[in-house]
Amino acid sequence: MFLAGWLLHSIRLAVALGLALVVMQAPAVTREYQAALLQLVRSSDQEIAQRKASAERFYGIAAGEDEGRFLAQLRAVEPSNAETLAAAFDRQRGLRASYEWIEHSPDLLRPIIAAKDVAEDEGGRRRQIAATVFDSFAPQLDLSFAAAVYGLVGLFLGSLIGELLLAALLPRHRFAR
Repeated sequence: MFLAGWLLHSIRLAVALGLALVVMQAPAVTREYQAALLQLVRSSDQEIAQRKASAERFYGIAAGEDEGRFLAQLRAVEPSNAETLAAAFDRQRGLRASYEWIEHSPDLLRPIIAAKDVAEDEGGRRRQIAATVFDSFAPQLDLSFAAAVYGLVGLFLGSLIGELLLAALLPRHRFAR
């Protein structure tokens, strides 16, 4: 009886601690996702600048034009390049908006906002970024306040799941006397 009680308690504890450690990774994964977004925004800025410089050089489009006017002038001489550049502008705006949405959120909400950003992605671009982040992510011990809060939530949730798991595996035998 003593060993059975110890085993049941150990199972609950293992589930609770395991989920706490997994959930504590949320702030670190979010930081990696933000870094990937920022890197893509910067590379998108460079790509757009190169495309604009090329269009200015080859087609004589005046530098310093606003985006809409520049695209209209480029469409008049090279519609294909204009569409590609317009798509790059759209992609850059979307990535920048995602980055800024997460960056300007409170630390505790950033993992939730990042998850919502990925879930609401219709084109799949941010889902690909998130998949790459998860593939290259190395678990780490984050000692931030946000990680501690997420760890406590994971501990409580893991404890509940452990209890539910044991209740499902050992129905009524435990409570019957």
